Amino acid sequence: MKKLSRVTPFSLSSSLIRTLTTSSSLSSFSSSSSTTTNFSLKNVTKSNFHETLVDLTTISPWRESFEFDRHDIRYLKVKDSAQKFAVVQFGVCPFRWDSSKNSFIAHPHNFYIFPRQELPSDSPSYEFLCQTSSIDFLAKYQFDFNACIHEGVSYLSRRQEDEALSRLNSVFKGKWQNSNEVRDVTLKNVADILFSERMKMRLSEWLDMLLHNRNAELPSAADSKQKFETIFFSMRPALRLNGFTSRQIKLIELVIRNHFKDLVFVRAYDESSILQKLAVYVESANDKIKLMEEVKDASHQQARQKVKAAAGFRHVIDLLSDEKKLIVGHNCFLDMAHIYDKFFGPLPSTVEEFVSNSTSLFLISSTQR
Repeated sequence: MKKLSRVTPFSLSSSLIRTLTTSSSLSSFSSSSSTTTNFSLKNVTKSNFHETLVDLTTISPWRESFEFDRHDIRYLKVKDSAQKFAVVQFGVCPFRWDSSKNSFIAHPHNFYIFPRQELPSDSPSYEFLCQTSSIDFLAKYQFDFNACIHEGVSYLSRRQEDEALSRLNSVFKGKWQNSNEVRDVTLKNVADILFSERMKMRLSEWLDMLLHNRNAELPSAADSKQKFETIFFSMRPALRLNGFTSRQIKLIELVIRNHFKDLVFVRAYDESSILQKLAVYVESANDKIKLMEEVKDASHQQARQKVKAAAGFRHVIDLLSDEKKLIVGHNCFLDMAHIYDKFFGPLPSTVEEFVSNSTSLFLISSTQR
């Protein structure tokens, strides 16, 4: 097992630019060395070829292959293994020829990856098998299971990303609701009734000051943990609702919907991607429609960014594929099956289709013992 240096997970918005690891740039055929701290684009785009190394939760294919197996039978065994087991560590080493030193310069990088469920989904969480011999092997060579699970970079395959974006588009093209639809509820609880009346008074006071006495200050909420904060949202006056429970937010939403035609309850993310609850002032019914369209577009864009970010480590795989540089691996038939299954989509049913698809994605060279 080749030991590569550990990296920390990267920010998905700048996954190939930000610092990932501190590792040495080793000269493959000379004693010279230098230091690099970035898994940068230039290491890939200016390289001559790349070497990959994959650590799995299995050491060998799940179904034992025999010398007399036909190539299609051997592929089905490898396919079965790739679908059942997980990749937990991925090594990438771009090599660049340095003519001045007459040697190759290597830039080794290592990534813990873990198939975390980053997007909300009705489907169950990921499942994979583990072989005791593989876990023992990884532990023997000081594999950090805690770092892999807690810090490992998650990923989506291209197929999963396309499906997530398709579901997203269907949601926003249909009848979209900015907030969870709150049904009218009977306020039997005295605390709910008193809270609703108090919120009605506070919202009325704020509207009155906004429309008739703009120079006046809002009622002080310094003695309360539940504060109203006046801001501008989408060029409109709004109240940001801070410190309320989910039950209280639902009651405020009901109060706004039932008693205030010139207020709209809105859920929206701020610049820090923190969900905020707002009561926004609108001048007319048309202004309300326009506001909700703006909120819908912003929510759609935010959701798309989350899906793109959830692609995670696949950004690295996409870069390797797009560059069409030679990929070198050792006996990497199983490795390539895992890469295809985890980062592109379900493995094809035939070996011919797998080879055709793989060679269209990568230029591959597999070394033998």
